[in-house]
Amino acid sequence: MLLLVGLVNKRRIPEFKRTQNFTIADFDTLSTLIGWFGKLVTTPHVLSQVSDLTDLSGKELTIVRRHFVLLVQKVEEYYDTGTALVTDPLFVRLGLTDAAIAKVSSRGILVLTSDLALHLALQHRGFDALNFNHLRAMG
Repeated sequence: MLLLVGLVNKRRIPEFKRTQNFTIADFDTLSTLIGWFGKLVTTPHVLSQVSDLTDLSGKELTIVRRHFVLLVQKVEEYYDTGTALVTDPLFVRLGLTDAAIAKVSSRGILVLTSDLALHLALQHRGFDALNFNHLRAMG
């Protein structure tokens, strides 16, 4: 969401309800990280949440939807069945989207998250995960 809102209008980041915990500098850091890693990986569950929660209004909604289309066309998408995801013990604690992220992480994909509970769960399983808040603290 930070990426999309920043692409639409960096100044909206601290004002938009779903990104207000982030700064313009955080958007710049995220953009740099994406440039370094070169590709983004996601799940249909993450895409659905981002699409639903990036509820800007007016002209910004149209622009964010265009950016979303471009983003979806560039990312590598991993799909696991709901049946497989709800049998993961992580589902009970963190929900379907985080269970899907954990499944992707189990394939050796590095996860970048600002969600402490997800970060700790992934680390506990021995999966690669970066907590964006730790990167923010390092500047």
